[in-house]
Amino acid sequence: MWKRIVLSVGAFGLLVLPTYIGSVNAAPENPLEGVWQLEQDGRGLVGVYIFAHSHYSMLAASPERPDIVDTSNATADDLRALWNPMLGNAGVYDVAGDLVTIRPIVAKIPVVMKPGAFEVYAFRVEGNALFLTQRRNVRGPVENGATTRLVRVE
Repeated sequence: MWKRIVLSVGAFGLLVLPTYIGSVNAAPENPLEGVWQLEQDGRGLVGVYIFAHSHYSMLAASPERPDIVDTSNATADDLRALWNPMLGNAGVYDVAGDLVTIRPIVAKIPVVMKPGAFEVYAFRVEGNALFLTQRRNVRGPVENGATTRLVRVE
């Protein structure tokens, strides 16, 4: 009789334990992971944001920039027209609740990538759409941060 009880308890453990371990080890799915395309938002930018496991890349630019072949002959106004309607940075990020904090490693604007620099965005995912609204950065709170809408493409 004891042999049957031990075998029954052992068999039960073999069935339940893998299910328990699987549920303990499973990390919550990161809703940001993927490739997101910037939706036209009135600013005239096109772009792609990529969120991998812990790294991100944000690139966007106006398709209406001048076509300057030789920047060594460009005027200051030409260069501003070429580079101003553009954003670009990449680095690491982490998520806490509905906030994502980015820490740029490289950026178009040097101050954005200085040691200790960060930006915090509130985010929400609705279906295949991602909404990002900047809340604060290394300089403090961002009042009335614009909301950027992106669409998942991968």
